Amino acid sequence: MTRSRLRLLYGAMAVAALVYLYDPPWIGRVTSGLLAWEEDPPGTFFRWTAGRATLFVPSTASELTLPLRAVFPGPNGGPVTVEVRIDDRWLATIELTDPDAWVRPRLPLGRRAGYRSYRRVDLRINRTVGPYILGVMTGEILIDGFVVPRGARALGDSTETVPFWHPVFQNNRTLTNE
Repeated sequence: MTRSRLRLLYGAMAVAALVYLYDPPWIGRVTSGLLAWEEDPPGTFFRWTAGRATLFVPSTASELTLPLRAVFPGPNGGPVTVEVRIDDRWLATIELTDPDAWVRPRLPLGRRAGYRSYRRVDLRINRTVGPYILGVMTGEILIDGFVVPRGARALGDSTETVPFWHPVFQNNRTLTNE
């Protein structure tokens, strides 16, 4: 191969990689700042956050229900504050005042920006506790009223797989949420 053809080949491979990474199909299963799934005594599944946590939701989603619980009080005994951002834009600030209660805010996501398949949801907690840097407990998230299966949110968390027809990924409302 001549140098010009080799450069053209490398350039085409670089463009193909950038196109693929603009909207990668696996990004919906990626989380950051969330520990492994646990189950509390009443049978509620949850994950601890760190000071910041990130997860991805389908861009077709119009509403997110984000169960949160602060087991430890905030600074000086005050409430724990969780700032929720979507695609780097402020969405809500949630105050968790009762350490024994789950708060389940329903957050409208608004219009999606751009052509990507997933939107990034960032959680910023105003305090962390202990050597494990625990933030708040995050329960099973509902997207448009459907529970996101635990195996769908993070690679390596579970052997459970989510079929492509699951309503969370297709915005299909024919199945009921149980």
